[in-house]
Amino acid sequence: MSRKQRSIATLISIIILLVAPSAISLLWYRVTGDPLLRPLGITREKLRAYYGTGDWIEIVAEVEWDTARSGNVTRADMERALSNAFRAKGVDVHVVFKEGHSGTRVVYRIGPSVIGPYPQTRAAEGINAAVEAYRMNVPFKP
Repeated sequence: MSRKQRSIATLISIIILLVAPSAISLLWYRVTGDPLLRPLGITREKLRAYYGTGDWIEIVAEVEWDTARSGNVTRADMERALSNAFRAKGVDVHVVFKEGHSGTRVVYRIGPSVIGPYPQTRAAEGINAAVEAYRMNVPFKP
């Protein structure tokens, strides 16, 4: 075997070693349908569909936004602050804004639970309660 043939064989071997795990994982995903085996394709929606948890519970922060009484805070600032606070606790939040006329207030909805309303200045006080309510309601399937 010549040197050129050995170089080509080595290159092909390296490519096979790099591609084989992903190819095997993708093939096994096609056979079983388990989204945990799909390379780079795990999404919440796929996991919910596979495990049958269609009635998924999430934290929704409903913000009654009063433009006249919001101070120097913008909607983007408020959404970012809430998202960062919940992300620090290890959960995601969906922030929804509604027009309000009696001050900016936040209500946390987690499935059947409603926590609040909290005024804008005290919105952080409901985060721990919302996270605990979320963790009590979320089904855990390994």
